[in-house]
Amino acid sequence: MFCTTFSYICMRILGEGLDGGRDNACAIGRKWIHDRGGVTSIPYWGKTWLSILRLFDWSGCNPMPPEFWFFPSFLPMHPGRMFCYCRMVYMPMSYLYGRRFVGPITPLILELRQELFLQPFNEINWKKVRHLCAKEDLYYPHSLIQDLMWDSLYISTEPLLTRWPFNKLRQKALEVTMKHIHYEDENTRYVTIGCIEKSLCMLACWVENPNGDYSRSTLLELQIIHGL
Repeated sequence: MFCTTFSYICMRILGEGLDGGRDNACAIGRKWIHDRGGVTSIPYWGKTWLSILRLFDWSGCNPMPPEFWFFPSFLPMHPGRMFCYCRMVYMPMSYLYGRRFVGPITPLILELRQELFLQPFNEINWKKVRHLCAKEDLYYPHSLIQDLMWDSLYISTEPLLTRWPFNKLRQKALEVTMKHIHYEDENTRYVTIGCIEKSLCMLACWVENPNGDYSRSTLLELQIIHGL
């Protein structure tokens, strides 16, 4: 679901029509998505990127609170104890989730909202799709404890952290998270350790300050890498 959805979106961004692409790739991909219930069953990383593109809603994502970076480092659930690739993807994702960053709504976004879902976009119950995942993308089923933890954060914690005075804690958590992102950029000369976290860190820096030194340095390094 993840790869098919974003292959379809990329083809549409590049100008292919509803039935465009080699051998009607767009029509075939769209049918494959629809046959599996639409993109509401895309896995979490897909839900995150779609939310950024405004093809999903952040309320349809399980919480990824940046406050985890406040935890003492000796605790087993501290992000610093995660496998490095997992930690580096979670870090900018938690920043973007905490900011609820979204891009602009364009005519293409409105068209994609109609093409990727089985029901009108504005009628989707986002709360109910949080745990959905297509069987093709489900490598390991969620445990009951995992779902209970996410539900607890979603129902009780997130509503508090987005309202005064607790939103001040959220703001501080975002600052701490961005500090870790900047440290990683500086430590790797803005390359990071992989392409997935590179794009997320680059976007997070741009969201923080589009004209800032970190944002410019990240874009410059990207141009150097690709020989532009």
